[in-house]
Amino acid sequence: SQENMPLGKLCSMVTKPYFGALTLKTESLKIEKNYSVLILLEENKNCTQQYISCALQIDKVSVVKIIDDFTKKGLVKRVQNPKDRREYFVELMPKARKILPKIHKTIKELNDIAFKGFSPKEREDFGKAIIKVYHNIEHFPSSHVIVYKTKKKK
Repeated sequence: SQENMPLGKLCSMVTKPYFGALTLKTESLKIEKNYSVLILLEENKNCTQQYISCALQIDKVSVVKIIDDFTKKGLVKRVQNPKDRREYFVELMPKARKILPKIHKTIKELNDIAFKGFSPKEREDFGKAIIKVYHNIEHFPSSHVIVYKTKKKK
């Protein structure tokens, strides 16, 4: 029964096909599964790599690799903080702004499929419930688990 199944397993049952489909549908953009970084940068000004790491719960080494890759592809640039020369902000380039509408459209399409048969209130309640669960468990003592990993280069 679902009530006895670990919450992580239930979430994984949704996460794998959802992100698999999202990655496949955005494959032509050559951004791997890193669309969340671009969305975060679109929504927030003056993001540092540290901020990206914390906000998306991605380890710092992976964030550096993602930003390096995006810089090479002309999607982002690092800009020195004028108030602190040791710190760099990551900013979107026009090329990234051009592909973000496709990312948003794909997310909307997948969300509409995932929430088929849900009323608007049920969709809202689901989101609130997931956030509530997160807040209930975010401070659990735990060992370090990497959920998000970049591919190793050969």
